[in-house]
Amino acid sequence: MKIQRAIYNLSLPIAHAAALAAASFNGKIAEVLACRKGLKERWKSKSSVLSEEGKLIWFHVSSAGEFLQAKPVMDLIHEKMDPSIQIALTFYSPSGKKFLERLADPGGDEAIRFVDYLPFDTQPNARFCLDTLKPDMIVYTKFDLWPNLIMETGKRGISQILISGTLSPNSKRLSRITRGFYGELYSMLTAIAAISEEDAQRFVRYAHGNIAITIAGDTRYDQVCRRIDASSLKLPQALVGGERFYVIAGSTWPGDERTVIPGFRRLIDRFPLTGLILAPHEPTAGRLEEIRRHLEREGLPFRLFSSIKDDEKIDEPVILIDGIGYLAELYRAAGLAYVGGSYGTGVHNVMEPAVLGLPVLFGPRIDNSLEAKRLTGLGAGRIVNSAEEFFSVSESLLSDRALLEKLGATASEFIRNNCGAALRCLNLIEGHLNRN
Repeated sequence: MKIQRAIYNLSLPIAHAAALAAASFNGKIAEVLACRKGLKERWKSKSSVLSEEGKLIWFHVSSAGEFLQAKPVMDLIHEKMDPSIQIALTFYSPSGKKFLERLADPGGDEAIRFVDYLPFDTQPNARFCLDTLKPDMIVYTKFDLWPNLIMETGKRGISQILISGTLSPNSKRLSRITRGFYGELYSMLTAIAAISEEDAQRFVRYAHGNIAITIAGDTRYDQVCRRIDASSLKLPQALVGGERFYVIAGSTWPGDERTVIPGFRRLIDRFPLTGLILAPHEPTAGRLEEIRRHLEREGLPFRLFSSIKDDEKIDEPVILIDGIGYLAELYRAAGLAYVGGSYGTGVHNVMEPAVLGLPVLFGPRIDNSLEAKRLTGLGAGRIVNSAEEFFSVSESLLSDRALLEKLGATASEFIRNNCGAALRCLNLIEGHLNRN
């Protein structure tokens, strides 16, 4: 462990120098570096509002996805625990903090007293963070664990808990070179709340000592249900009150659109009152123009979502979403969903349409999503490998509305039945916090 830690720390200056060199031609790396300028001064200033009276729980997340896993737990802390408890929240990725800033209601915002980026994981930085925040507990989410922070926290006897913990069988953390190192890190944690029995067993295999390893489930289910149930976003009546049956394609990339757009072109010939809501993953001007050209080649008139007035009739068969932050609510307007991403690195969030009772279609790559695989096993999720298959599956479901509704109910029931992880994580946190 000492040798591996020494190698890790020796590699940090090299990695930082490489990042500086890459920043000139990689915008994301440049942003990661830029957001940390003046970081220590910001930390000192922001931490001045923290009260020494109440306990402080520090949540660290990597990006937007991990924040959404932590959010229902932070909400419950705010709702159910001692009101004097404060929350500090740090991000690694700029996209995560930007996502928080876009939320109209971040939830538990009165308890979240400190928000900023995590400094790079050097020993001096870890000591600075702990000296500045003086946390009573650190909660990590999913797998974003930083060795020096964990080790320095362990030396101080501060509780550290991993929630929605996952350790896939093909994880690089289990390679021969790194599994001993990560096994020691897991052993320094106070408790791990794993998302599944399989993940818990792998943690048990590599961690040792007195660490408590439990199966709590995935808090993403709770976040999806809480967001949908609490949402007050009102969709235009023109979209939800018309006679069209909408198929929605969410978080799409070019590969998805090459399946969905031609497939929908055939579908509308079969069902003229069918509409398509198309929400690209990144609705930049360039992507919207690319989609516009594709729709024109297929002879499909479209309307930008931002131009829709509440009381007007929509004549165009395609609604092109030109904003972000409301995809989950848009699924309410549809009866069948396609979720993008699976022609690239992997399918995006299938839980949002499923909880609303929509059968979900997606492309071929779903290994990254346990939910997509389980929905497929239940028949409420379908893989489509081409425009022809998109048309064929959609046509069969629209021809049998009873089956469509049955599969939608199956999808919703699956998501609802998996809620409860956030409360189990809360109980774990509360139990260990009260021991401090």
